[in-house]
Amino acid sequence: MQPKLAIILAIIIIIIIVGAAAAMLYPKPTPTPTPTTPRTLVISHWGFAWDKIKEIVIEPFEKKYNVKVELVSGRTAERYAKLVEGAEPIPDVIFLPDYYMYRAAEKGLLEELDLSKIPNYEKLYDFIKDALAQTEVGKYGVPHTIQDVLIFYRSDLHAPVTSVKDIWREDFRGYIVLPDITTTTGPLFLVLTSIAYGGSVENVEPGFDALEKLKGGIVTFYLRSADLMSLFEREEAHIAPGLRYQIGALQGVNKTLGGVIKYVIPEEGSIFTLNLMAIPKGAKNKDLAYELINFWLSTEVQKKLAEAGVDAPVNAEAEIPPGHYYNIEPVTRKPIYIKPEILAAHLEEWINEWKTRMGAG
Repeated sequence: MQPKLAIILAIIIIIIIVGAAAAMLYPKPTPTPTPTTPRTLVISHWGFAWDKIKEIVIEPFEKKYNVKVELVSGRTAERYAKLVEGAEPIPDVIFLPDYYMYRAAEKGLLEELDLSKIPNYEKLYDFIKDALAQTEVGKYGVPHTIQDVLIFYRSDLHAPVTSVKDIWREDFRGYIVLPDITTTTGPLFLVLTSIAYGGSVENVEPGFDALEKLKGGIVTFYLRSADLMSLFEREEAHIAPGLRYQIGALQGVNKTLGGVIKYVIPEEGSIFTLNLMAIPKGAKNKDLAYELINFWLSTEVQKKLAEAGVDAPVNAEAEIPPGHYYNIEPVTRKPIYIKPEILAAHLEEWINEWKTRMGAG
């Protein structure tokens, strides 16, 4: 071998040896793994009390599952219309009252749910599971809250109220406020009145007959909770049927009036409706949708939402203190459920009859 070539080879060998030794002594740092980009989960919800819902449900869920929740908010009818139209973005989870959810299921817009992927479903009150077992919508939606009809009244000006029939007392005449038939409360109140006067969930003729006798003593028919609040605040309302969530809405007014607005579950029973969660067809994140539904039904989340005044719990393990307006134990004693199928079959007829006989709606 020529001396020059030998020298070059020796230098190359030395460089390789030194490089290998340096690599052993000073290894390259392991690169920090890049966090995966959060997936986006779209939910269609009313958007009320969203600050509290975000704190109690959304932010903990986002952190646990590395997901970003996008809210599409709006009134029930608006969001239902978007679902029917197939408007983008298609929600991964949609929140609707049972009647609207039933209509969506009838149109084939919802996935049939696999309840094995929602283990917290087993924690629901038995009477709620029994109600859902009676209706087709139970295959497509699970409840996140319950709303039952109560009677609100001025306890400082009137004797105690125990029955729906007390609305017909002479001392309330001229101070009666009723829900319009087109509200969520309206059909429930009509059926409850019918039951009180000898009718049934499907036979509402006794209810209409009784309601006609109130004409001339009714202040107005309200459409929104804000209307009901204003009427009590102006002392025009002394008695009104309403839903449980309206207890919270009336708290400010009631404080101003000295706590004289009381509420009672009528002795005829607790007639209720359910707000449901479902997965629309075309949802892009069904796995995460199931996780959110199950998370929303967890004991901890249901309890916190109730204590924050957002929603009444449907999870029987979410213990709410006695006397708290979202403690629904009293509802379990005499629950009355109107299946969405009945509303779908009769609501238009009831609305037309209401307009004819009550002059409202």
